[in-house]
Amino acid sequence: MTGCGLTGGGTGPPIINTEAEAGVAKEMQLHSLRVKVGVCSLALVIAMCLFFILLDHRSLESLLEKNRQSRYLTYQYQISGLLKQSREDLNQLTDLFVLWRGGLAPNSDILHKLFDQQWEYLRDSWGLESLKLYSADQRPPRVWGAATRRLTPEQVRDVIVSGETRETVYCAATCVQSLVMGITAGDLSEDYVLQVDRSLADELLAFRQITGSDIGILSSALVDSERRADAYLGGWGRSVIALTSRGRLMPLLREVAAQEEHMPELRFSGSYDYGSASYDVRTFPLQEGNASGAQFVIIDDVTAQVRHIEDSLKLLFWFAALGSATFIAALVGMLWRPIFRLRRLAEALPLLSDGNFEQARQLIRPVRKPRSHFDEIDVLDYTGLAVCDQLEVMKEIVAQNTAELEHIAMHDTLTGLANRHAIVDRLEQYLHSDSHLESTGYVFFIDLDDFKRVNDSLGHQRGDDLLRVLAQRLVSNVRQGDMVARLGGDEFCVFVPSAEGDDACRVLAEKLLGVVAQPVKIGDQVLRVTLSIGIVAIPEHGQTLEAILQRADVAMYHAKYRGKNNYQLYSEELACIEHLSTGRRRGRVATAIAGNDNKA
Repeated sequence: MTGCGLTGGGTGPPIINTEAEAGVAKEMQLHSLRVKVGVCSLALVIAMCLFFILLDHRSLESLLEKNRQSRYLTYQYQISGLLKQSREDLNQLTDLFVLWRGGLAPNSDILHKLFDQQWEYLRDSWGLESLKLYSADQRPPRVWGAATRRLTPEQVRDVIVSGETRETVYCAATCVQSLVMGITAGDLSEDYVLQVDRSLADELLAFRQITGSDIGILSSALVDSERRADAYLGGWGRSVIALTSRGRLMPLLREVAAQEEHMPELRFSGSYDYGSASYDVRTFPLQEGNASGAQFVIIDDVTAQVRHIEDSLKLLFWFAALGSATFIAALVGMLWRPIFRLRRLAEALPLLSDGNFEQARQLIRPVRKPRSHFDEIDVLDYTGLAVCDQLEVMKEIVAQNTAELEHIAMHDTLTGLANRHAIVDRLEQYLHSDSHLESTGYVFFIDLDDFKRVNDSLGHQRGDDLLRVLAQRLVSNVRQGDMVARLGGDEFCVFVPSAEGDDACRVLAEKLLGVVAQPVKIGDQVLRVTLSIGIVAIPEHGQTLEAILQRADVAMYHAKYRGKNNYQLYSEELACIEHLSTGRRRGRVATAIAGNDNKA
């Protein structure tokens, strides 16, 4: 077979193999670890750079968003504070009206005269839009200023009855803060209601001066008849009631409303480019929970923050590109030579798994330097040689331990007899061979009578000692080639692969009954134990493992039924009483079969 028509009859290298190997070597260079390390490292570095760029971008966006949220909360608190301050101012003003001489409230006629005289002063000094006086007798109210937003008679009556001061914000053509309070004249001559309306224009200007951000008010959802063309935002179905820097920001709001067809929920947040600038637009309701009502709109110029993020990303990208090129060059230069050593080690590892330890030692070069100067590749070579030596030793140890484990797996640890797995395996081998057709074999299913009493009276330790003694007696009374096994607990099995008829098996059964019935001294106690034996002939009484074990159990159970210390050879007549032991027999047979399945 040395020639095979490929060597040309000479002793030189085979040409075909050389050309094939050259092609394989060339292809391997393209798939070599050096190429893979370079390509994968480049891809990894690029991926990492992109990841950190995106992470940094996300971080900057997150910081910007947190800043926006912080400003948003500050704006809410600021607006809430301005409205609260306005409400307190209105309360102070109404206190001046109602706390008349002696701290008693005047009647409505006195307030009427006072408002007639001081209305222009109150309008200009306090920014009032209107004053209204309502009587309890449903007469038309007396009005100074705008006559809109009047109370109904039912509302007037409700305020008088409750005696509460109520504050509300109304928005129509303008937005006003309205304070309504019921008053009882000091002389108890009448009850009436005072309504003070104040425009929110001053609060919007104050907000602009404090925060530097522009603010406006959007109307509630409008019907067609209420729309104003110069202030209407078609996408949202609302009009701009008031807005700081109206001329500059009104086009921006129109564009935002055109991009967003519907007003999203109660709060709208987004950044928009308009011209060369970027703006944040945020809205929230004047009254919490009223999505269809009037809305505050806050507009922030965030151009500086957006440009800062863009410049940061550009700078980070150039640094990432420069760092990637430097890293790849350094990595390839550092790993080029060690990769050759890794390749030799990779060729040696399959030899270790095949047990070719000498060939592996030739590929792994010994490291000739102090261990303190080892690098990772040196450690791999040194470890490879050590593993080679250890695997040789371990191979010998494994062979020894395997033999010991096989013995443990097939023998009972208490008595040293064959265990259930061993006897089932022996029976299956016997049934699958032709031996059971050439001669008759017998299975003796043995159960100790009343063994539980021994355990209960003397303890499990003495019970174990008794089992060991009985096991030796059983072994000493069978032939070489017969098998004695402990199935578990107080159950044993004897397999006789060939016997000279039923008489021979009866002799063996009586012999076993007699030898076990002899007294046994365990410690200071002398014990007598008897057996119940069920006997099955193979193949007469069964040719499958399940049938044999089942019928042996039936026979043993019948022996116990006849008074114990007895044996019973299975016969067809016993089939009629199998129902007496159905539950117990199924447990025994299932246990034996399961043990065999687990072994398989």
